[in-house]
Amino acid sequence: MMVMVDSEPDREAKLAEIVAKIRHILVGDDPQDIAEAVPPEPQKPVVTGISVARAHRLTLLANHVFGDEDKACIWLTEPQERFGGKSLMQLAENPAVADHIEEALRRIHEEQIFKD
Repeated sequence: MMVMVDSEPDREAKLAEIVAKIRHILVGDDPQDIAEAVPPEPQKPVVTGISVARAHRLTLLANHVFGDEDKACIWLTEPQERFGGKSLMQLAENPAVADHIEEALRRIHEEQIFKD
């Protein structure tokens, strides 16, 4: 018997679809519009040392928080003096730090949902 394993792009597309469905349940947005608006793969180069799945989750969350892909990309990838000249994506190479960044983005996004 042959076992089929989803490729990374397939898993990312499924993740984007799940996020869209959850958002639809929470705020009533049409999942089709969101799934089309969020690319299944990051368009920007991913910093080495962070998994593609983790980078994609951070990118999706930042896109939802900022409502603008360019702003989210800048926020995630530009070096920050207060972080020793590292970007958030570079800091996210440490799984514990990445968890904190994801949690912060989720909390900000939840606050935005409940204010709307």
